[in-house]
Amino acid sequence: MDIKLTQQQFNRFRHLVYRECGINLHDGKQALLTARLVKRLRQTRIQGVEDYLGLLEIDERERILFFDAISTNHTFFFREDRHFECLTQDHKTIWCCAASSGEEPYSVAIQCLEIGFRPHILATDISTKVLKIGEAGIYPIEKMKNIPLPLVKKYFQKGTGKWKNHIRVKRHLRNLVHFQRFNLLTDQPPRLQFNVIFCRNVLIYFDHPVKQKVIDRLYPALKWDGYFIIGGAESLNNVRHRYRYLKPSLFLKARGDD
Repeated sequence: MDIKLTQQQFNRFRHLVYRECGINLHDGKQALLTARLVKRLRQTRIQGVEDYLGLLEIDERERILFFDAISTNHTFFFREDRHFECLTQDHKTIWCCAASSGEEPYSVAIQCLEIGFRPHILATDISTKVLKIGEAGIYPIEKMKNIPLPLVKKYFQKGTGKWKNHIRVKRHLRNLVHFQRFNLLTDQPPRLQFNVIFCRNVLIYFDHPVKQKVIDRLYPALKWDGYFIIGGAESLNNVRHRYRYLKPSLFLKARGDD
């Protein structure tokens, strides 16, 4: 199937993605959007772009699948693991709010177990596709390159047969992580407050107004003296917030700073 988006059609897709996800698809993303769109047209057996745009306006399930198709999810185990050094036994409840396919929350769970406590971890993402991968806990073996061999043996099972060259997270580790779809821009944050919120490598995709909105919405979900952690390539500069800066990527919700 070969399609060519008009500028008006691209703008309609762009406005929908921005409204629902906060992601700004600039003109340089038009080729990427077109390629991902072709896959959805094939899946839905819809021939025309206009018909598909009409479907997106009325069908929430298809919107979710469309957002899955255009989402970029690049992650690996123990990515920027220096951020995990701040975790202590006081951090019983943790929210990985841009968890992608689960490598981050499982890495956090391993860190917590290694220092002697069992956390409750909520792992959320806007993409149902990557959440299913996280729930299954099955990954290509090359994902193990950043994990010391003793930890691999302790927390993962090696696949055989059709699962050769794959590993699976052991059940006792999977049981510590609860996966759930969550839209940072539109969904109501959980009532449960957390000791730590990881919001890493997602703010970089947002423009200033959306970043401000996300920061404001996440603040009430963090307990006093809790940590808010962003990615190493991200910053809260020029964003109004009530956190106390501790060091790059690490912020504290301190009493008296509200």
